Amino acid sequence: MSIRIKLMITYAVLVLISAVVIIFSGISIFTGFMSQASETLIAGENTEEMFIEVIDLLADLRQAEKYEPHMMMNQDYVDDIAGHMRFNSGGVVVKSENQVIVSKELQLSEESINALEPDHSERRHDNYIKTDTEEYFFIDYSFDVNGQTAVYYFIVDVSDLSRVRMSIGRQSFTAVTIVLLIVTLPVLYIITQDIIKPLKQLSIGVDHVKDGDLSFELHSSKNNEIGSVIKSFETMRQRLKYSIERQIKFEDNRKELITSISHDLKTPITSIKGHVEGIRDGVANSPEKLDKYLDVIYQKSHDMDQLINDLFLFSKLDLKKVPFDFKPVPVKEFVGEIVQEMAFDFRGPNESVVLDDHIKSNEMISIDPVQMKRVLVNIIQNSMKYMDKDEKRIDVVLNETDQTVEIVVSDNGMGISEEHLDNIFDRFYRVDESRNPETGGTGLGLAISKQIVLGHGGKISAFSKPGEGTQMLIELKKEVAND
Repeated sequence: MSIRIKLMITYAVLVLISAVVIIFSGISIFTGFMSQASETLIAGENTEEMFIEVIDLLADLRQAEKYEPHMMMNQDYVDDIAGHMRFNSGGVVVKSENQVIVSKELQLSEESINALEPDHSERRHDNYIKTDTEEYFFIDYSFDVNGQTAVYYFIVDVSDLSRVRMSIGRQSFTAVTIVLLIVTLPVLYIITQDIIKPLKQLSIGVDHVKDGDLSFELHSSKNNEIGSVIKSFETMRQRLKYSIERQIKFEDNRKELITSISHDLKTPITSIKGHVEGIRDGVANSPEKLDKYLDVIYQKSHDMDQLINDLFLFSKLDLKKVPFDFKPVPVKEFVGEIVQEMAFDFRGPNESVVLDDHIKSNEMISIDPVQMKRVLVNIIQNSMKYMDKDEKRIDVVLNETDQTVEIVVSDNGMGISEEHLDNIFDRFYRVDESRNPETGGTGLGLAISKQIVLGHGGKISAFSKPGEGTQMLIELKKEVAND
């Protein structure tokens, strides 16, 4: 799931949860406040009975105003009225023009008494009195007592409500904190897990690349935008690493190629220069010596020309710029003609090239005859070149499978050690470390053969046992599957 969709869903859910939590928290806080305020002011009292008691109390005051007004300014009467108030802490104050009466249970400071004012539009205190140590709420009623106005102030001590307010404030803060945590924690988790950590991992990877270190790896199990970026970055790192390693390998090969070419060209050039100087200095002072010197110069020039031709062909094959002319060819006839030609070249009394076929006479393969002939001739010539037995024998065997034709060239020569066997198809690699051109050739023959076989979609491999001989195996796809 993408980060955008995930955040949108999370935001919608959190808004809904927040609204529900806020509503229920508000109801709970309001109910708690009213409950604690009620408990503080009228602990243990029935609210309905208190309401009825207040109605009766006001009715008594109106009755006294009408029939016994003189009693309304009496201390005992005021104390009795205050006694009917069921608040935890409170009382009655009566103020007239020349008299102030305070019920006996009420401990009210002079400052608070002076702050009491009758109910009218200019009231400054809004039925609330607060000093440094006291907080009171009051309700006032005016009565006509013997021709003058007397105001009854029914006062409730609300000093303890500060504690209630602080408690409700703490509860409100706790509720808000919980709501914020509910809202922010999932968002923070998503941001941390899906954004911050992956970006930090990506930043570390960028630092590695900046320092030229491509040996690290980045992993991401996230299927979101940043996870996709990390995976793309890892793919880029792998390709960049492969490209650099390949470039280094190409550079090493180029240096090796230059070194090999320089070595293989220097030897014949040195020989040619020496023989030319011999002719110029008169060393070849007879027709026989002159002919010998010229033969050497010609042979070395031919070797150089062969090396350049092989190098040019290998380069074109390596760059896949050699156009193969594929034709369907009967494999038995094609290989038989090559074996016959090579047998004519190696016709000594102890030399033989023999064909042994185990395939159908009409089996066809699609090849470039010229290039594939080059492969077989090169392999057979190499086999004969490295013979160390008195009787030199090369066997060319044709086998077939359901999909391929196998051409196996075996000899009974000196063989190739295991340390050299894996490298014989590399360019300029020679088992003969002395690089003797009499036996080693240009060092490109087997490399060219491999490129040609691969260009035909086939495989070439070598098997050998030192002292017993070497076997070259070429596998080519059949052109037509015959019944």
